[in-house]
Amino acid sequence: RHLDKKNLTKNVCPHCIRKEYYFDRAFSPCSFEGPIQELIHEFKYNGKDYLAKPLSRLLLNFIGEYRVPVEFMDMIVPVPLHQARLRERQFNQAALLSRYISEAFSRDQAEDILVRNRSTKTQADLTIAERLANVQGSFSTKENAPIQGKNILLIDDVLTTGATASEASCALKKAGANIVFVLTLAN
Repeated sequence: RHLDKKNLTKNVCPHCIRKEYYFDRAFSPCSFEGPIQELIHEFKYNGKDYLAKPLSRLLLNFIGEYRVPVEFMDMIVPVPLHQARLRERQFNQAALLSRYISEAFSRDQAEDILVRNRSTKTQADLTIAERLANVQGSFSTKENAPIQGKNILLIDDVLTTGATASEASCALKKAGANIVFVLTLAN
């Protein structure tokens, strides 16, 4: 799944090409293993929100090195947490990461456009089929959100099966988004 820096249009994962997603492209600088897995776990589950800055630096370096076309994105949208999960964690890890990206590229961070309608089980312990069913229909956009014709960079921490990113992208596309790219720390 490594990217060819010289020809980004050919960078399609052979495993993913057989699947249908609502997002247009997804990018991740790391594989979800070893030290990055441990860092994301500490960041996400153990309240170490100070890791947002160095982890977002990985995203920023990746964007620059692989020329991820952030300059064509109109807004940056973090994958939202349900209110119950947000109370539990005290912060949304995707929102913290997206703040650094939006600041670095002078793009609007649209933290309030996408809404998680219902609390879902944590995806980590579910099978692929269970993950798809778990998140189906769990996202919507706020009424009158300025999404029509916009290109959106959707930010999350991990892309495993693509179920969450696809469902979030589905809601954005139904609201009129033109292009939705996904950027995560790891896959």
